[in-house]
Amino acid sequence: MKVLLIHPASGGMEFAEKFSVPIDPYLPPLGILYISSMLEKNGHTVTVVDCNAERFTKDSCKKALKDCDAVGMTLYCHPFEQDNSTYIANVIREIDADIPFIVGGPHSTLLPEQSMIDHKADICVKGRGETVINPIMDALKGKKNLSSIPNIAYKNKGNIIHTKTEPIRVNFDDLPYPSRHLVDKYDYGYMQGLKIAKGRLTSIITSRGCVNRCNFCNLHAYIPDCTFRSVEHVKKEIEDISNKGYKTLTFVDDNFMIRKKTVLEIMDFIIENKFDFRIWIFGARAAAADKVIFEKMRDAGTDIINFGIESGSQQILDYYNKKLTLTQIKFAVNLAKKMGFLTTGTFMIGAPIETREHINQTISFASHLPLDAAIFFAFHYTYKSPLWQDAVNDGKIRSDEYRVVPDKKIGLGNFTSEELFKITKLANIHFFVNPKRWMRTYINAVKYNDYRLVLQGYQMVKKIFTQKS
Repeated sequence: MKVLLIHPASGGMEFAEKFSVPIDPYLPPLGILYISSMLEKNGHTVTVVDCNAERFTKDSCKKALKDCDAVGMTLYCHPFEQDNSTYIANVIREIDADIPFIVGGPHSTLLPEQSMIDHKADICVKGRGETVINPIMDALKGKKNLSSIPNIAYKNKGNIIHTKTEPIRVNFDDLPYPSRHLVDKYDYGYMQGLKIAKGRLTSIITSRGCVNRCNFCNLHAYIPDCTFRSVEHVKKEIEDISNKGYKTLTFVDDNFMIRKKTVLEIMDFIIENKFDFRIWIFGARAAAADKVIFEKMRDAGTDIINFGIESGSQQILDYYNKKLTLTQIKFAVNLAKKMGFLTTGTFMIGAPIETREHINQTISFASHLPLDAAIFFAFHYTYKSPLWQDAVNDGKIRSDEYRVVPDKKIGLGNFTSEELFKITKLANIHFFVNPKRWMRTYINAVKYNDYRLVLQGYQMVKKIFTQKS
């Protein structure tokens, strides 16, 4: 069968209500590429459209749908992403009302029936798709019944039928590598219109899921367990990536830094084979910072490391169940800078118990860390996260609300949504216009002849001051 898989545009990175920056072709859609590899392994022909990397129009959709036997699309939870995916779904149905349409991803897993209704889909995958995508293709060819496939929902005579739920047992090492060749037509590694990656970029995961239980996060609602790949399997994929000519390698799983022995083995493998990568580490746990590991990462070519910091208040970190201290954060960021890494951090503002004093602590803390870049987001109750569930149990949020601002006017926080927007915007301004940060960033740019974050910071400042409130 000929299958079209669509990654809808993310729309923008939202810091607060009405305050966002567009998403560039930053990282390839790894989830879709894993699904693609399973389909190709069974002899199907796959086309991938990444709407973060190309403009989606009715004409381009019509061209992509030509001669296709089925369409699949990943659904994400953010309102921007929902707007884009529903638009794409409507265009698909306008062009071809009968083509089998499959949806999957986080939103589909959390809200399967709503996802099918909103997107006019025929089949919804609940959970990981690698084990069910080929049985679904067999069903579409009439070789089996959809009712026999676990962990999906499907339409039958206007009704939505849920099949039995079964534990998904997958040996990560048995999965084929993502079908990266399907996105060779795109160039990734852009941020705010600037190419910040060296050469061709791709991403890799060493695990799926997360071992942590942060109260603001809903990851465990759609990926309840955490599975790891063997280090040998990861090393073979890295060698394959190098052989295909990629020059920037991004580790994007939540758990990469916590298995210290694995990190050391991977970095040693990259060093020994002289792969000449620029390496990016996303979502690094500050608690896992270690001088020996960071030295290996530096020697292997680590270029950028991102820390999920969240707050500069220990009380708020404890409230989030981050299992992280301010001392650990300071140590990690300072050590990263000592190694010559470009360091970035993400923060959240507006937790339900957060006061102005907490926020001021976070802004001050971020400004005194040697971060090259930081992003402040507004807190939201996200569907099925522990904090969301507590608010539902207390009658503060309806069970059908899946992204909620902690607005003081409805008893969910200490600020109105308007106040939270202004505070978050001011936090970003305070960080990016800080003279000490600009001086540090410029000195590092001259030292390493690397002006990426100078230019990126300029674009961010321009965006902050021109964004309409």
